[in-house]
Order: sequence, then structure tokens, then C-alpha cells
Amino acid sequence: MSAPLVQDIDLTNDPQIRGNKILEDIDRIRDITPAYWSETNRCWLVTRHKDVAAIYSGKLPLGNKDRMWPVFHMIPKEEWQTRIPALVKYSELWITSTEGDKHRRLRMLIMKALSPRIVEAMRPYARARAEFLIDQALAAGGEVEFNETVSRAMTGDVLFNLIGMPPELVPQLRNWATWLMEGVGAAIPTPERLEKANLALEEMNKAVDIELEKRRKEPKEDVITGLLNATEGEDKLTVDEIYAQMHTLIVAGHDTTMNTLTLSIDALGRQPEAWEYVKANQDKMPEIVAELQRFTAMGLGQAKLVYEDFEIDGQTIKKGDMIAALIASANRDPEVFPEGDKLDFTRDNRKSMVFAPGIHLCLGHMLAKLQMGEFLGALARKVDKIEAVDDALKFMPIWVFRGVYEMNIKFTPKT
Repeated sequence: MSAPLVQDIDLTNDPQIRGNKILEDIDRIRDITPAYWSETNRCWLVTRHKDVAAIYSGKLPLGNKDRMWPVFHMIPKEEWQTRIPALVKYSELWITSTEGDKHRRLRMLIMKALSPRIVEAMRPYARARAEFLIDQALAAGGEVEFNETVSRAMTGDVLFNLIGMPPELVPQLRNWATWLMEGVGAAIPTPERLEKANLALEEMNKAVDIELEKRRKEPKEDVITGLLNATEGEDKLTVDEIYAQMHTLIVAGHDTTMNTLTLSIDALGRQPEAWEYVKANQDKMPEIVAELQRFTAMGLGQAKLVYEDFEIDGQTIKKGDMIAALIASANRDPEVFPEGDKLDFTRDNRKSMVFAPGIHLCLGHMLAKLQMGEFLGALARKVDKIEAVDDALKFMPIWVFRGVYEMNIKFTPKT
């Protein structure tokens, strides 16, 4: 079913074992065949930019609905309601799992609660938070574990301020995000990790429920109130739909930006000339952010379920097959991004697939860009030198959103 010279990859273990080298692995697959049947993962690896773009365009017979069922079968189906009931119930309600009219309905309602005006209003808060965390790191000598003490501390706090969750719950984000992503972000998770993902949802539901009850009595200018009030005619979100969208907002709303920020600071610490460019070109922050988002490849890709047979480059993709649409490979395709394995802040990133453009365009893309820009801007104003401390990063066993358990960095302040 595939070219014989391809070296297969393991989406369950290689993201952790290979670290950043997995990007080179999928580049090699793309250079040999754009659609490769992976026996290891029992899915198609689609790697070329034009094919990945076609997948996200919504024009091909595939999508997100029911894609979680193969993962859940790591636990016998008769045990789902006792071991992972919340995961089974709410995963089908996440906006990322819906298609067609249901997706359009959820998207329109959520966009009313997460408008550009609301997001832009967070800019002063994000800037102040970035400056505080950088000053704190410098006051402690400059060497800091960045992933948790800076990156999650910023993105989690800004997100909670935006959506209306209490800041004292920010420390819970590490468990909620790690448990959920180790369960649903791995190609073949263990039953134990699925149970932990279920626990994360149950804990989030309890926290959200408390806040919903408060907003019913005393509405505020935040996303929780917006979701309660979100209507399209008489079409309101159900409580279960609100829980499900809050899962996505809480975890993906901070974890993806956190991972990108961590990987970006590590990259700048290992490429001094890139950091010098950032300091000298702070007026080009949107282009800098876009290139770091592409280069760090936080989002390796997404899984899609095939609904009807179709072909890619002569390969027949059959109904019922799973596809891994590899955004990271598409964003390094030399047909679109020459020398895509290099960090180039002058690059044209208009065709970047970072936010999965199309009908499922990431709703949080504006918040992600805002936070990245404000943090890097504050860092450029305050820090002269960035040095990577770790010989190698400790990656998580997750292929959808690549992240690390920790990352140590050293900042030298400007004099």
C-alpha cells in the first residue's frame, strides 16, 4: 500500500522518544510519498501541503465526527459507562468533534462569546502579566524552569481572566491538560490514561458548574456569561454543550499557546542570531510570531475519519480509514516553504497551516497571537541574552499537540 523505502514512525511513542527529530522523520516520509499507510499506527500519514490543505478545506469526505471511537476501544465497550462515561459523552459534544450544521451552530454561538473585541481587551492584562513573570525570573537570577513557572503561569492566567474562571484554579491546569492530552492526544493511549482523561473532565465540570451558578445570579463581562447568553434565535447552548466547549477552552485555550511559547523560547535560546533579530525588529512582531508558530510545529497534526473512498496521489483512501493530517510536515513542504526546517523571520507565512485553516479554523488564534506577541515584546525590552540550559527537552508522548514536561532556560537582563 506504500512506498517500500519509507521508514515508519510511531505516533504513540516517537513524539516523546524522538523529540524534535520527529519533524525530520515526517519530512522524509513526505519526500518519498505524500500518502503513506502506517502499519504501526493503522492510519494514513498525509504529509504534503496541498493535500493537508485539501483535508482541512472541508471538500473531502472525511471529518472529526466519531474519530474518538477507535481510541476508546482500548477499554471494552461494555465498561465505558463505568470507567470513562464523561469522556464518551462529552468528546462528541466538543466543537472539534462536530461537523456540518451542528459545527456551524456551535461555532457561531461561541464566536459571540469570544469576539475580537473581547480578546483585544485582554492585551493590557497579557502585557502586564508577561512583564511581571519576566521580572520575577530575572529577580531570581535569570535561570528558571520556564514551562510551568512562566509559560503556563501566563497563558493559564490570561485565559482564566478572559473566560471567567477563578485564578486560584490555575494550578489545576497542569493536571487537567496533561491528563486529558495524554488520553486523547496519543495515538494509542493506555486504559489508565483514558481514565485519567475522564477524571480531568469530571473535575472541570464541577469547577465550571460552580461558575455557571454564580453567573445565573450575577452575570459578568466574561466568556462564561457569554456562553450562558449565547443564542441564535431560540437556539441556546445546553448545559452539557457549555461543559463540552469549556473543556476545549480551558485545555486547548492555554495548553497550545503554552507549548508554542515554551518551544519558541527554547529555539531562541539555541539560535542567538534569531534572538538578536527579535530584539532589533520589535515592530515586526506579527511576522516573528507567525514564523515561530510554524517553525516550532507545536501542532504535529490531527486525526480524521474517512466517510467515503477517495484518492490522494493514486492511493485509494477507503471509507472507515483513519488519516493523520500532518500539519507540521505541510508547514515544511519545500514546494511552499523553501528551507522549511530553518527559522526565517522574513518568510511569507500566509499559507501556514498552524491554525488548521478552513471550517475548523482555531477559534483561539487571535488570543494565541496576542499572548505570543506581548510576551516576546516584553522579553525583548528586558532581556539581552537567552540561553538553553537543557541538553534535550523532555517531550510528552502526545502527537496532536507537542509539548514538554519541563524546560529550563537562562535569561540575562539588559543593563
